[in-house]
Order: sequence, then structure tokens, then C-alpha cells
Amino acid sequence: MLAYLIGSDAYVLRAALAAAGSLAGVCVLIPRLAAWAQSRDFGDREDKTHSDTLNALHAHKQRTPIVGGIAMLAALLPVTLLTADLTRPEPWILLATLLGLGALGFADDLAKTFGKKRTEGLTPKQKLVVQGLLGLCGGGALLGVAHMSGGAGALAARSELALPFVGGTLALGSVGYLLFSTFLVTGTSNAVNLTDGLDGLAGGCALVAFAFYAVVAGLAASQIPGAGEVAVVLAAVVGALAGFLVFNRAPAKVFMGDTGSLPLGGALAMAALLTRQELLLALVGGVFVAEALSVILQVASFKLTGKRIFRCAPLHHHFEFGGLEETQVVTRFHAAAISLAGVAAAGLALL
Repeated sequence: MLAYLIGSDAYVLRAALAAAGSLAGVCVLIPRLAAWAQSRDFGDREDKTHSDTLNALHAHKQRTPIVGGIAMLAALLPVTLLTADLTRPEPWILLATLLGLGALGFADDLAKTFGKKRTEGLTPKQKLVVQGLLGLCGGGALLGVAHMSGGAGALAARSELALPFVGGTLALGSVGYLLFSTFLVTGTSNAVNLTDGLDGLAGGCALVAFAFYAVVAGLAASQIPGAGEVAVVLAAVVGALAGFLVFNRAPAKVFMGDTGSLPLGGALAMAALLTRQELLLALVGGVFVAEALSVILQVASFKLTGKRIFRCAPLHHHFEFGGLEETQVVTRFHAAAISLAGVAAAGLALL
């Protein structure tokens, strides 16, 4: 609607309005949703991990409402529909990723937190299947848009990965690109989910990463079709995360749950695909990568040798077990996220 009234070229103004609108929406929704959840005892479960030490460290978090993800998605949807140019396919691809993974996360939260009979939630296999399908469909949609807009040449260009720092591209081909998009969406969605374990940790790191890609999308608007609209949607995500962090900073009044962490990771991967800066995600999301690798290494080491590499995984718990306060761990991880985004920006400047 605003794209028609203001103009499709005024994406910077629409991005600012999107950020402000989603921030305001989250700030209005969270207190109401939290009060509703508390009145029905819908909160974080007791003894939800298999570690007695971790359960003791986080005992004060019990019954904290898990409504942040619901609030962010509820604020994002109308704001995006109002501010983005909906004649372009890019906003729809991002929204489909957000809502699809949001539904997956909500099903998991429903089973663990809101259901009458609380369970361990969805199985890892169930999550992986849905994440993989959404990543595959997202990659397929991007290839389809490229082919319809520019034919075989545009399709070949879309299936290439830009090489940061050194320049040039790496050709994957259509099949390789589909496999890569599936891996990227699935891996990033799970990595953000694993990072969501301390007050403000995942939200703050995600805010840095989405802000980075929103700027990249805005700068690429003259070279990549639809990049300006990608910037508008990502700005809405940035605003929603900023509003969420008002309530999630220590001591957290709400958590995002899988309803927030799974779609945020998937949308971040899709942002990297849409801006054609996929490999930079390993730097911009370096904290998420480290968290996911710590779990993989911990599991592999224990199965192969019977010994653990870390005191506890994911990585943020390793530092907690080492004696650091939760706020110290979060501050240092946020500093790392900002520093890595700066390195990624340098990689773009060298191209």
C-alpha cells in the first residue's frame, strides 16, 4: 500500500517506517501476550535440560512467558504487507520463510509449553524435514524468478556464489544451488535456535546480522532486482528484534521460543540468498556458527571417545559453567557479533 502511495523507489523511507512500525507493534503486543500467558501458567518449563547444573543456574527463569516470537511475527506481517512492494516476489519469499518456520516453531512450543500435555516437543527429524523443504522451496523460487526475469543467463548468474575478499564467483549449477539453499536455511535456523539460551543473546546477535543484510540490500538496490524490497522486510525484522530486546534483556521478562528462533534463522539465510552474499553469512553469523559447531563437536567427541570437549554445549553454557555471569557471556558474544559484521563489511568493501 505505501509502496503505491510513496513510490517503489522510496524504499529507504519505507524501510524506516517498517522498522518503526514493527518496533511499536512488538512493544504493544508483548506485555499483553505475557500477561495472558502468565494467567494460564504458559511459561518456561522446570528442569527442561538433562543437566542439573544448568537447571540450577537457570532456575530463576522458570515460568517466563515464551511469547516473544509470536509477538514479532504478529507485528511483522501487517507492517510488511503495508510497506513492501507486494508486486515483487522477494517480500513474499521472505514472508513465506518466516511464517513457515514460525508455524514449525509454534507447533514445537505448543507441545512443550502451551499444550495440556507438555512433551519434549517435535522430534529433530520432524524439524529437519520441514526446514529442508522450506529451504528447497525458497531456493527453487529464487531460481524460478531469475529464469522468468532474464532467461538462462539470469538463471546461471543466480546459481553462482559471490566470493568475498577475493572477488569472482563459484558456479553451483541449479541442482547445487538448491542443495546449498536447503543446507543454508536448515543450518542457520537450527544455529539461531541453539544460540537462544541466555537473556538477550540470540536476539542481539540476530539484530546485528539482520541490520547488516538490510544495509547490504539497500546498497545493492540498483544492481539486484528487488533488493530494495528485501531491505524493507529486513528493516521490519530489525525493528521487531529491537522491540523484543526491550523485554528480553537480563533479567528477561519474555523469551522468543522456537516460534522466534527458527524463523529468524531461516529468514537470515534467505536474506543472504536474496542479496547474493551467501558466504558472508559465515562471518556475519559467526556466533551462530560457533554455537552450532560446539554442539556438533561435543556430540561427536562423546560418541567417539566418551569424553566431552566443552563443559557444556552450546558454547555459551561452556562459559557459564566456567564461572562467567550470564550478562558477561552475552556482552562478549554481542561484541563478537559486531566485530564479525565489521570484518564482513570490509570484505564487501574490497570487492
